[in-house]
Amino acid sequence: MARKRKRSGEGNNIPLDLTVEILHRLPAKYLARTRYVSKQWRTIIDDYIVKNSVVTRSLSQPSPDAPHFILDTLLDGGVVFSYTYSRQIRSERNQIVEKMFAMTATAREFQYVRGLIGFWSCTRGQFTLHNPTTRRSVPLPDTGIPLRRFYLFGYDPLRNQYKVACIARPTSEPEQSCKVFTLGDLGKEWRNIKCCIERHSPFGTAVCIGGTIYYTATAENQRNVIISFNVVSEMFSHVFQVPEKLNGRYGKSSLVNYLGKLGCICYNYLNNEDMDVWVMENAEKQEWSKITHMAVLQGIPSSMCRFGVTHPGGEIVIVPYFYYYLGSEGYYYNPNINSRRSFVIQSPRLGGTDLVRIWPVTDPVENIMSLM
Repeated sequence: MARKRKRSGEGNNIPLDLTVEILHRLPAKYLARTRYVSKQWRTIIDDYIVKNSVVTRSLSQPSPDAPHFILDTLLDGGVVFSYTYSRQIRSERNQIVEKMFAMTATAREFQYVRGLIGFWSCTRGQFTLHNPTTRRSVPLPDTGIPLRRFYLFGYDPLRNQYKVACIARPTSEPEQSCKVFTLGDLGKEWRNIKCCIERHSPFGTAVCIGGTIYYTATAENQRNVIISFNVVSEMFSHVFQVPEKLNGRYGKSSLVNYLGKLGCICYNYLNNEDMDVWVMENAEKQEWSKITHMAVLQGIPSSMCRFGVTHPGGEIVIVPYFYYYLGSEGYYYNPNINSRRSFVIQSPRLGGTDLVRIWPVTDPVENIMSLM
């Protein structure tokens, strides 16, 4: 008697909870590929896994496949952007794997938020998002704001949303233009918001901490200030006055996430060998604390003035701020044991005479979310 053939899929369906459990165990790069198997698999991954779990897992168990540095390489044909993977982060010198993700003829700025890289041209002004895990890039629509603009990229932990804010640099107009774009918004449009604080000119690199973006700016009285943008409420506030001793070294400082608080790391105002770590202890009272680490910067060129703080390790990363020769040393400093170690970024496609800028990624994670 001929055996009766089962219909396609009958008796072979895996229960949803078991499917989710299996997918949860996959590395992020395989999850990213699995999303394209079928619409059903994409829905399961997006609805049950993508929402924070991959990023959260990466935060608790850092992956070697997440970027550790972003490179901005100055070549004859333009500027090449790449990111690097550090396979032996604890060794004296690292041979680093490099992946190129963009090329342009103009210099750009970068912001890294929870596994996503946001970058833009200082002259052309369009903001682009890149996901290193899925290796996909998406340019956002034009803001309509004049080219002299500054972008802020951040994460809303309450709604699990990523947002980009665009601020026009001050002009003769009575009010400073500001717009916001929410990733995943069906309208895919920039929304106008009110700036509601004094006119200012943003500069430097912003940092997002707990749903608030902090950035440096020059106020109309020409004093340097730190301004915050709440990603949840989309409100600008808290114009922090920079301490006088910090203000003198402001051009050689970096805003950082220092153990969950706003921090600023810079050269000591008395010499170029000591390093100061300023921490905002109370925003309402404008109270800063300061720790000076003696002789940490001894023997390091004064052009080394971009800093970061690794998470969860708490080590301070020291890299060149300006374009510097590839193969030059960078440093990790562990304040808990007062120990400094060096590393060298090497590239198979670049030589020692190529000029690069290095942007440290201090909380490298994987993220498989779709950008649009």
